[in-house]
Amino acid sequence: MKRHISLDQLDFRLLNVFITIFRERHVGRAADTLGMSQPTVSTLLARLRRISGDPLFIRSAQGMQPTVLARNWAEPVASALTMLESALNAPSDFDAATSQRTFSVYMTDVGQMLMLNRLISRIETTAPGIRIRTIGTWEGTLADQLDDRSIDIAFGWIPQLKARKTSSLLFKDRYVGVHDAATAPALHRYAVAYVPNSAHQIVPERFQLHGIKPVITVPNFFMLPEVLTGTSITAVVPERLVRLLSQQRSTALRIVELPFKLPMISIRVHWSAGTWRDEGIDWLRNQIIASVNDYPPIKDFPP
Repeated sequence: MKRHISLDQLDFRLLNVFITIFRERHVGRAADTLGMSQPTVSTLLARLRRISGDPLFIRSAQGMQPTVLARNWAEPVASALTMLESALNAPSDFDAATSQRTFSVYMTDVGQMLMLNRLISRIETTAPGIRIRTIGTWEGTLADQLDDRSIDIAFGWIPQLKARKTSSLLFKDRYVGVHDAATAPALHRYAVAYVPNSAHQIVPERFQLHGIKPVITVPNFFMLPEVLTGTSITAVVPERLVRLLSQQRSTALRIVELPFKLPMISIRVHWSAGTWRDEGIDWLRNQIIASVNDYPPIKDFPP
């Protein structure tokens, strides 16, 4: 007996995954095309199989071969998605000078400290009606939040998004040790930030791996330079941030080498492949890139 499928059982992501797998004949290539992770595509395909009661694609040496039902679906689904995309993505005539649009941007607390003021200063006079809503936490995966447009742009060091094609490298940074220049640093006395659900968790994890127990652990990087005054403790902080914070202090800081190597920090801007015709997203992305490029020089530390 043929199964009846109602539209309220479907969403556009399911149909988009279906038609992309049909064209690519490969789940991994479909994931790359869609800018999704392979597990996400596999999960959506499994959901569509349950709804349809049909495997839809069978693995073979030639790739994912469509079933009879999948072949019957392919042309009408592709035509419907093309017509819908054309309707939804008609030229937006986005004008930053008059737009009242609110953009949702994911930034870590470090990203907000480094970039938010620069970004707002850049757009304040040319786009006075634009609103920026910063997001620090979310439900589910950040990739899904981008794809369903809950978040317009993500900025920062986000390794789980590095495989997406819809991203651009802005700059690289590194972790450094920093201590109060008026005191001598003590051996193996360190302060670190433990920032849950972020790539910065690598710092306390590497210290544990090397058998070094930090003297102080705090929930964010901004507190670290403040606990150094008059102590022999060395804090572990991203270099660009500590150079900026040092300009706001009355006492000098000095950079020292860490006892082991930590990964480089790759700061990228990420967006969704589904926004490729959105002039507003293009504009905001260009503003972020420009804000990085015209970042003011930061004074160096004393030797």
